[in-house]
Amino acid sequence: MEAANRNITKEHYAFAFQRGEEQALAYFYREFLPALSLYANKWVQDFSVAEEIASGAFIKIWKMHYKLDSYGAIRAYLYKIVYRDAMHYLRKEKKRNRVEAVAAIPDISFNSPYDHLIRTETYRLIHSALKELAPGSQRVLKMYYLEGKSSVEIAAELNVTPGTVRNQKKQGLALLRKKMKQFLLCFHFF
Repeated sequence: MEAANRNITKEHYAFAFQRGEEQALAYFYREFLPALSLYANKWVQDFSVAEEIASGAFIKIWKMHYKLDSYGAIRAYLYKIVYRDAMHYLRKEKKRNRVEAVAAIPDISFNSPYDHLIRTETYRLIHSALKELAPGSQRVLKMYYLEGKSSVEIAAELNVTPGTVRNQKKQGLALLRKKMKQFLLCFHFF
């Protein structure tokens, strides 16, 4: 039932986006900016530039909001814009300084854009599921997995016992697994 409500909400925002409602733009910005930034960073290898490219995609998509009538269409077009703009940035950098730009272009022979798209969509889903966890578990999981801190370091920083950190991590992972199963059951990619 919860997954069905989430899909209704997504489509509600998609139709609101098509009508030009700014709160729908804000919803998609919050939903996709982290994943789009990561996606662009794969190509440009500079996170501040990647965030600029991802943010710029929202400006471009907003100009044609009336043409996009579903959540999937909005998501697909955002990724397409980010990929195109990242490639444009690399071509521009290559012209500016051929030697440095050639070295900076990532080797993508074993990772197709589709593979990277799947990775970034998975990241987006995990990021979204993390936001739904209790603040304590959310903070502990981010510190442990994203910042690479040990349970002892986290306990000292949060002024709790290492046992509390382990419990919050265990509870957070259990809930995260449950949420990811729900996402995967209702996840229809493009």
